[in-house]
Amino acid sequence: MRPSPRLRLLLVGAAVIVVLFVVATQTAGSAAGSPLAGRLTAADPSDDAPQTTSDFLTAITEDVDRYWTGTFADAGLDEPRVGYAWIPPGAAVQSACGSLDESAAAYCPGDDTIYVSERFADAIYAGALDRALPGSSQGYGGTVGDSAVAYIVAHEYGHQVQDELGLYDRYGDQVPTMAFELQADCFAGVWARSADDEGRLDAGDVHEALDAALAVGDFDTASPGHHGTPEQRRAAWGTGFQAGEPGSCTTYLQAAGA
Repeated sequence: MRPSPRLRLLLVGAAVIVVLFVVATQTAGSAAGSPLAGRLTAADPSDDAPQTTSDFLTAITEDVDRYWTGTFADAGLDEPRVGYAWIPPGAAVQSACGSLDESAAAYCPGDDTIYVSERFADAIYAGALDRALPGSSQGYGGTVGDSAVAYIVAHEYGHQVQDELGLYDRYGDQVPTMAFELQADCFAGVWARSADDEGRLDAGDVHEALDAALAVGDFDTASPGHHGTPEQRRAAWGTGFQAGEPGSCTTYLQAAGA
């Protein structure tokens, strides 16, 4: 994945084991961060590329935020307001959704903040969680690389978009959790398409994201918290990526609420 001339890296989004809902408050601008300690990763040291996990997560979030800020402006809507907090290794934080620890990748509507554990992001990047994820543990996809991490972040930001648009208020009592999760995957794919259109995706980035979507899919269809099967999650991301248009993601809630 090639660095953005304004940002550096991109592509995140899915909620895996811990998937609350998150995006954070901000007093000015679109995205506001909570500076927490980071760790060195395998990032390219050249061209001012992010050198820590927290820097990388911030760069991705700001990239996703830039896309949605422009999209909202084009639609005549107020810019989205989002904050984020990265959880250092060995730490836990208190959010409006409860305590979040090293397994967290979440959007909490109570405080409008995206939370991601740095250790969790590192494990996704390194492909160390596949045996623990519902899809990959059963042979579906896998999580490895920067685009897999980006998919997680972009997915969580997708929940912020839903919150901004009032979709929870409109559909929250009518549709299952899965409908919101698949739409967030679709939104993540839309953002990735914008990056691809700007020539900022490398060969293999799309495959990494699709594999990550498969890996986090689950099979507990009887559970109210079911997020979608591996195939459904991959298809949702692919729908957004192929269309490159947020409107392509409306069907997930409309169909579920029909």
